[in-house]
Amino acid sequence: MEELPMKAVETVKSPVRSVYDQRLKIPIMFHRRQSKMSEVQRLTALLHSRICDDADATICLPITPMTLPQQPTTIENLSGDLLSKIFILLMAKQLAQMRCVSKSWNALLSHPSFIKSHLHHSINNNDRILLVFYEKTSSSDHEKFVAYPCRPPYLELSNFIKLPLPPVNPKSGDNSSFTDIIGSVHGLICSRYTDDVIHIWNPSLSAVSTLPPYSCSLGDDVSFGFGYDGNTDDYKVVKISGVFGPHTIRPGFSILVVKEWLQAEIYSMRKGCWKFITQRIPSHVAMIFEHNYVCVDGHDGHLHWSGYIVEEGEPQPRTIVVFDLGSETLFEMPLPDAILEDNRMNHLGVLSGKLCVRSYRWFEDEGIDVWVMEEYGVAESWVKRHSFCFSHFNCCPLNGFTSHSEFIYRNTDGHLVLYDPVADKTRILEKHCRGKYRPKRIVEYIDSLVWVAPSLP
Repeated sequence: MEELPMKAVETVKSPVRSVYDQRLKIPIMFHRRQSKMSEVQRLTALLHSRICDDADATICLPITPMTLPQQPTTIENLSGDLLSKIFILLMAKQLAQMRCVSKSWNALLSHPSFIKSHLHHSINNNDRILLVFYEKTSSSDHEKFVAYPCRPPYLELSNFIKLPLPPVNPKSGDNSSFTDIIGSVHGLICSRYTDDVIHIWNPSLSAVSTLPPYSCSLGDDVSFGFGYDGNTDDYKVVKISGVFGPHTIRPGFSILVVKEWLQAEIYSMRKGCWKFITQRIPSHVAMIFEHNYVCVDGHDGHLHWSGYIVEEGEPQPRTIVVFDLGSETLFEMPLPDAILEDNRMNHLGVLSGKLCVRSYRWFEDEGIDVWVMEEYGVAESWVKRHSFCFSHFNCCPLNGFTSHSEFIYRNTDGHLVLYDPVADKTRILEKHCRGKYRPKRIVEYIDSLVWVAPSLP
């Protein structure tokens, strides 16, 4: 058979091509004799090449008998099923741009079933990026976070993901300052600024929603939470408030605790408004804390806080305060009996999709125990799954867990480290050690098309 010439090649450049080549499941360079590439892969590469700009990577498509049919296959005449198989391999930012191509493409790419399929593909394909946010820095420091992919190649992505512009304070005319990440679910990141401003942000779509102001009660804002309500396919923000007062620990020494809990307030992304619920946190709970550097709460329809109760002396972590995003109710769940001792630090988290607690004592080298609630809401199902000495990690206490059950901690050198307990391997996030800056929140971000616009009245 006569050998085909190598002159017909399509060349493109892509700003993030080197990171997402594995997502497309195709090599960067194809040899002219490599004829086993599937039609879906070939069209995927062709479609990807047509929507990428400003690149530092090159894709070369082969000229083979398959690529030169008598009646050439074009993107426009592909079936909806085949298009879906191609589109699901592409990034959300590209798909958002492609909605402008035609009404049929916009209908397909905006359909809830496709958005969910694309999200599940991103999750199952481990297309996660760890966004490490640091303690508040000066206004001259533009690097508020760094981005780190969870699978090879481990390249810096901070220039690819941009923080939204901070809102403007209507009173002073100055930009509000970023203060904290409330939570992250399905590619949506909920962040809080000064002046009581809250943003919900999808970096893939460059979409930002500024929430309307919540009520200014007589109490103080104690905590916020952000999660997904699967019953209504909605994303909600919860605000917990209370009135603080002094609590005497011993003569001459007192601390502030919540003397009265106020009504919780909930924002629905689908409804676009805040509302109060009549239920309050039980009065015997003196304080609540999240204690989790890693934003993994809220995926299963519940938000969790460690509840501190005053018995004798200082408040101790004795219970779990839960908010059900579906029923919009508050209730308590017990901690394992074995860790209900004074002076223990009990931090909640999620391990392998299940509620867990990291329990340890400060200033004592007895190690860290990790308890997992095997059946949600059943007190008898708490099981101790891991027990580590601090010397095992050469570290400070665990910061939390990723959705793939990796442990995150800071070692004594100040580096953030990922530990895989199954393979017993660690990976140091070298570029993400800031020395003088401490990590404040770690967001496990996933590429997604998820966005919920408020329903029209």
